[in-house]
Amino acid sequence: MLDDIYSIETIEQLTVRIQEEPSPDALRQALFAEYDRYADYANIQEWNKLVRVCEALHIVGWKEREPVEAIAEKWINGSYYSSLRTRTFHTIEGTAKGWSKRGDSFVIDDGRDPTDYGISSLATQRNSLPKNPVRLVRSGNYQQSVQPFVDCLRELRERLDRDMRQERYGSDFDYFAVQCWFSHHDDPSPTMRYEYFHTEEDVPPHFAESYYIRPRLQTSKLAKRNGQLKIEFTRHFTRHEGELAVETLKELFNQDLLEMVAIL
Repeated sequence: MLDDIYSIETIEQLTVRIQEEPSPDALRQALFAEYDRYADYANIQEWNKLVRVCEALHIVGWKEREPVEAIAEKWINGSYYSSLRTRTFHTIEGTAKGWSKRGDSFVIDDGRDPTDYGISSLATQRNSLPKNPVRLVRSGNYQQSVQPFVDCLRELRERLDRDMRQERYGSDFDYFAVQCWFSHHDDPSPTMRYEYFHTEEDVPPHFAESYYIRPRLQTSKLAKRNGQLKIEFTRHFTRHEGELAVETLKELFNQDLLEMVAIL
């Protein structure tokens, strides 16, 4: 059975083959053994097998173990990174690894196995774990007065990651991302200081500092990324909004979220 799992190409074929297995519990235990064997992967052969094991376990069920998924991504710098992650987006300790091109293949940056296995692509799990469909992120820089609200956003994201159940909402849509971008006129670095205004009319006369005109809410197109259907919203907060009391900011953001859901 394990030979079939590694040789079958599509998720649909893999699902059919696993459903034909007379003893799912026996298969699950065999897959657990393979998972333990490859979790500390040292080369592309082992990583690609680990991906297939995680895909198979997603189909047969993880039962007593916490489900994880094996994800390989190409980052903005052009390098590939891989890791095992839980449904709450936490990376399993020791599983995050970077890759470098080697001949016709890739090798892990730690240098444990420099062999060129001739495998041209890193596998990544195709049947993702059900996860929170509301993804909150924020800009790296923000004005000091908005810190309490940023803390609330972090707590809200953690709660959504923990408590939302995507399986209750079907599989036709994966997630919407909410990016919160803040003014930061008081950044320690003078070259990084700027404010957002929603219109040119909002800019005070003779305003001498750096600023950007950005709409309160930007909406992307509905599109697929890495096989997942998503939409992205960007909320630009002005300096004035960032100086409001945290409860007022939370109420504003509550209205923003309702608007985003209505757009979706």
